[in-house]
Amino acid sequence: MSELLLSPEKENISTADRILDVATVFFARKGYHGTSIRDIAREVNLSVATLYYYIQNKDDLYVKVFKRQYIEESEIIGNILANATEATTRDPAALRDLIYRLIDALIERSVINPDIVRLWTWRWLERPEKTESIEAEYSIPLYQMVEKLLNQAQASGVIRPDISNLDMVSHSFTWLHYGYFGLGHLTFRTQVADLFQPRQVEEFRTFIHTFVDRILRFTDQSQGFNG
Repeated sequence: MSELLLSPEKENISTADRILDVATVFFARKGYHGTSIRDIAREVNLSVATLYYYIQNKDDLYVKVFKRQYIEESEIIGNILANATEATTRDPAALRDLIYRLIDALIERSVINPDIVRLWTWRWLERPEKTESIEAEYSIPLYQMVEKLLNQAQASGVIRPDISNLDMVSHSFTWLHYGYFGLGHLTFRTQVADLFQPRQVEEFRTFIHTFVDRILRFTDQSQGFNG
């Protein structure tokens, strides 16, 4: 597995960060149950005893991996949403542009590191015991950041008023996003093509823009709420 792990530009990182990098790849590609502490220690070139200097146990390492992903994604989302003002939630064009930028940034993150998608996919399939807090601490807050913006925009009349569960909108992006990068099963064509080909990614990005546009049905669209 060594040739799949760390790129040359990461060779000078700290041991703690290297452990997290390696653990992320193992958990993403083999799952929690398919990964052992011995696997990770061997890949990082440490003894198991030395590895335990940095972590308490396998569950602790697993949670640390998700915590780091949360910090990175929270920074991406937070930096984009920081550009939102009260005026943004009252301006359909400005809100649409902000949401598109958020979508594009998250898609680009998966293009650069598809193991993030694999990591969460395994998480949903396995749900290891003693790690139940991961969703509450490292997933739900990200959705809440986006849903707060959507609720403000809906209250301002910028997006359609008949969506009772805006959280379904943000989650639907995740389902499509992870379906594309994690499984490649959105269409038959993506099963036989390179999902990461720029043209393929651009097609998917355009589809997601259109999907969100139709779901939210911004009030500057000519068809209004009855179209």
